[in-house]
Amino acid sequence: MEEAEIATGCRRGEAKAQRALYDSYAPRLMATIVRYVGRGDVAQDVLQDTLVRALRGFSQFKWRGKGSLGGWLNRMAVNMSLNYLRDNRHMLQAVSLDERPEAGLVAEEPTPADVEGLDLAELMRLVEELPTGYRTVFNLYCIEGYSHREIASELGISVNTSSSQLARAKAMLARKINDYVARKEMHYEPGN
Repeated sequence: MEEAEIATGCRRGEAKAQRALYDSYAPRLMATIVRYVGRGDVAQDVLQDTLVRALRGFSQFKWRGKGSLGGWLNRMAVNMSLNYLRDNRHMLQAVSLDERPEAGLVAEEPTPADVEGLDLAELMRLVEELPTGYRTVFNLYCIEGYSHREIASELGISVNTSSSQLARAKAMLARKINDYVARKEMHYEPGN
């Protein structure tokens, strides 16, 4: 089914359209949700809540052309993930890094070639490894395009905390990428 057909059918409560919605969008929505809450039962629950809310809320959906259904569902998945994190605020607490110089915030940025050498799945796995608070701010700022003021409002934190968590997330991710590249180079044998 095409996107417009799925939207129209879901608005009418048609089981075939609802199944097509799930088949077409659940994997993408799960990828979005995992970026915020991690893998596992919680992600499955947030996905289910997102789809139930979508099916109940189709009267609010406005068709704006191709991609609008996916965008609407993705925004809903982000909001449901943030709702879960707000309800479990302890997950958003900042993680303090050891302030010793060797473990400080500054990490050598990976080169563009290093980052381009990562496949998307591996990069997303590295992002998933970030502590929840770091990962949430990183996703909202770098992927969703939120400002620090919007993030602070969404998460109930200060603008400075948002900015600090982003800086720490980027530094931690840079270290993870550098470590991954170093491990990969150790296993690389010329001529293979």
